[in-house]
Amino acid sequence: MATLATPRNGRTGWIAVREGAAGTGWLFVAAILLVAAVGLWWMLGSQAYSLWSLWTSNGLASIGILIPIASSALAIRALRGKVWNQDGTWWGFALCAAALLLSWLVKKQGAPVLDCYGIRVSLLPIGILVFLYVSGAVLFFLGKKAYLAALFPIFLLLFLKPTPYFFTNAVDLPLQYVGAHTARIFAQWIGVPLAMDDLRLMFSPALGMFIAPGCNGLRGAITMGFLTMIAGHLYGLPLWLRGGYVISGIVLAYLLNLVRLCGLVLCYRIALGFAPLARHMEAADYVLGSLVFFSGALFIFAVPRKWNMHRNKSESLQPSQS
Repeated sequence: MATLATPRNGRTGWIAVREGAAGTGWLFVAAILLVAAVGLWWMLGSQAYSLWSLWTSNGLASIGILIPIASSALAIRALRGKVWNQDGTWWGFALCAAALLLSWLVKKQGAPVLDCYGIRVSLLPIGILVFLYVSGAVLFFLGKKAYLAALFPIFLLLFLKPTPYFFTNAVDLPLQYVGAHTARIFAQWIGVPLAMDDLRLMFSPALGMFIAPGCNGLRGAITMGFLTMIAGHLYGLPLWLRGGYVISGIVLAYLLNLVRLCGLVLCYRIALGFAPLARHMEAADYVLGSLVFFSGALFIFAVPRKWNMHRNKSESLQPSQS
């Protein structure tokens, strides 16, 4: 039978099960895990519906639905096949209690908001509360080493709401105008006269395109940012390189969106003389967007592979040089 060890040096100790033990100890651990899951649901329950509604109705925030899946998969990958016995710390329990207390205060009093020059920023978004609670649970059950191993997957939980509202409101419309201005310049360069309208490009009275919020490149840039963040982690890029890698992925995705808009202008130019194409411009937009984003992803994901190949080559040559 598993024995409940006396905590030493702040460690819980009861996670360890001796060889040949019966299943009682693991039932106890399973019961505590169940309690932890109930606590997480108590904290998230009131906001679960609002999160789901946000993910399914807002195209920019829809990537948030993949964050829990990616976080769980990466955490399993980081912790699989390793033994973390007798490493739990009571500090994790304190962190869980603090997260639950903050969640209770948010439910009763509302989240504290920083209002600066008309920009309202929530100081306790749901991502921070979940991050604190999951961090405490991992520290309590598995300890510091396991927590450091799973730190990146837990860090991803901060982005359950991928972009704060103030950021979206601040950059959405300016990026729309940049996209429309770039498309208009390209249309003039290829000799297509356009009616004067800020966000609407009319190639003829019956044929035109509107630079909607979803066309401003922000969605693709954020998606590429998360992809490069995960790829940099999986390939083990150093932190100094990983930051530049993520930023370059975001910038490249936005620039490629401008290329997509210019390509769409070219399709409209062709459609002026080929009527059947004009009926399928929405499909042409999806095809162009997919091809451009896929090409950019292939290019950007080649960076960490080349880095790994160069690092492995340097490590293999180092002994011979010594």
